[in-house]
Amino acid sequence: MNNQSSIRYRQPGIRSAFLLLGVGVVIALMLPLSRAAMDIGMTPLAYAFWQALGGGVILAAWLRRRSLIRLDGALTRYFGISGLTAIAVPNALAFAVVSQIGAGLTATLYALPSLATYAIAVTMGMESLSAKKAIGLGFGVAGCVWILSPSPAGISPDSLPWLLLGLLVPLSLAIGNIYRTSHWPTGATPEQLAIGMLLGGAVLIFMAMLILGDVRTLVIDDARLWAILGVQSILTAIGYRGFFHLQQQTSPTFLSQLGFVITPAGMLFGIVFYGESYGWAVWGGVVLLLTGVVLANLPSHERKTCSAD
Repeated sequence: MNNQSSIRYRQPGIRSAFLLLGVGVVIALMLPLSRAAMDIGMTPLAYAFWQALGGGVILAAWLRRRSLIRLDGALTRYFGISGLTAIAVPNALAFAVVSQIGAGLTATLYALPSLATYAIAVTMGMESLSAKKAIGLGFGVAGCVWILSPSPAGISPDSLPWLLLGLLVPLSLAIGNIYRTSHWPTGATPEQLAIGMLLGGAVLIFMAMLILGDVRTLVIDDARLWAILGVQSILTAIGYRGFFHLQQQTSPTFLSQLGFVITPAGMLFGIVFYGESYGWAVWGGVVLLLTGVVLANLPSHERKTCSAD
């Protein structure tokens, strides 16, 4: 089921950069929507379930029978692990902390997996070591750490417990970035894998809710929540379809830089929709983060190794 060893990564071009930008903005837009649902009274797990299920069903309905994939043990495992690391764990945690620290700061958590993803990829021989890329990613992560550091001009120390919980988001995403590329099923399309990951994530969240006795929270009788979930499901279908195209066309490290788009976009949406405000420390971190993006993506003549294309 793994065709990693036979193909090389493509050098990301303008198309990949625009796809990265578009997917990052779509994912960032999900955060203020989730905060709106939490403010009405929806629980994070219920929201994560309906988001994953809705997105998966929309994509499956769009593809219909023309792109079905035969399910076997290896694919079931791939969908389960992908759904756990990219959907169930990070989304449930992000939706839980967004009402405590705001959409903007929650978005910064998505920028942290980049350096960890690159380190794992280099260690596994999936990418070559590049000092320029490592320095650039380091700048980006440093910018996020700066943003997350308690400061009179930054965030409140009262938010630290929620931020520490939120750090599980980038850890889960980094593991998932590597796994999905290194175990990409032979012959599978990005659309097929996006459906499997979303529905796999929904199943795992539902199982967790059964264990916790929270299934009753899935019942929704508020028209406002259904409207929010409808928009969220459409964004999820669009975002994760593009997400898997990025996974297929580029490297895990390039994909991990989605967080460098989600962070400033999420902060902007937090300002626009909720009037969130940030001190000089936060904006200084954003500048450092964007500097890292530029450094990490300067043209390189180094050879790439392998790909999941």
